[in-house]
Amino acid sequence: MTTAILVRRLLGRGIAGSLMLLLAVALFELVFPPVADAFGGEAGLERLVDQLPPLAQTLIQAQSGLLGITSLAGYLSTGYTHPLYLTLASATLVGFAARSLAGEMERGTIQLALARPVSRWRVYGARVIGVAAFALALSVAGPLGMTVGMLIARPDGELHYDHLPQLGLTTLALFWAIGGVTLFGSAAASTTGRVVAWAIAGLVASYFVDFFAAIWSALEPFEPLSIFGYYDPASALVRGTVPVENVVVLGVTGAVGALAGLAVFVRRDLPT
Repeated sequence: MTTAILVRRLLGRGIAGSLMLLLAVALFELVFPPVADAFGGEAGLERLVDQLPPLAQTLIQAQSGLLGITSLAGYLSTGYTHPLYLTLASATLVGFAARSLAGEMERGTIQLALARPVSRWRVYGARVIGVAAFALALSVAGPLGMTVGMLIARPDGELHYDHLPQLGLTTLALFWAIGGVTLFGSAAASTTGRVVAWAIAGLVASYFVDFFAAIWSALEPFEPLSIFGYYDPASALVRGTVPVENVVVLGVTGAVGALAGLAVFVRRDLPT
């Protein structure tokens, strides 16, 4: 059995649910351009931000970096740091990675794949490719939905569409990091629920540290440990730049997680 067949079967399971979740991500980003138009475009956004109390402006800065938040591109970039977007996308990816290994061990179906003349590293490699493909799909769904929203609403302001690849790379790096680390948990655990609980708890803690480090000095020393500290969609969409350090850190984080999962999976006793 080739790796391509394993990947195709993996992605084919629950395809309807996966497509619905990807559609939900796209629809979430589609809403932002019409909302910007309802506020009156860039001029309306600037008036809105000026009316916010100082604490609210500080929290917005902590979330988006305030890179031209009153510009259309700056406002649209907040759709990629919004807690609902991050929760929806992360939960989708975590669930996929958890089901791909721990879920199969929980159900006992992993033994069906290993009963064939296929090595454990190939079975695991198919999961890595599947997670990477799913992360790529998530990174495309958001910008695609936002583009459709722009074509429908046409809000006043400027958006450089040639910055969308940089935005996609930024989100892909984050999702790869999340997926790689989750694969490690999926290889080590034997139930989907345990993997999801570990991953979501870690992501919440990481987000909390990154979000509040700007206003709570006690968290500043821990900010470099948060993966969200290396996630900057505002810079990608407004300036069209993606810091190399961010891509390297997130890429290495995902790779280390995936390799650690491989080391665990090829050596562990599988449930029967």
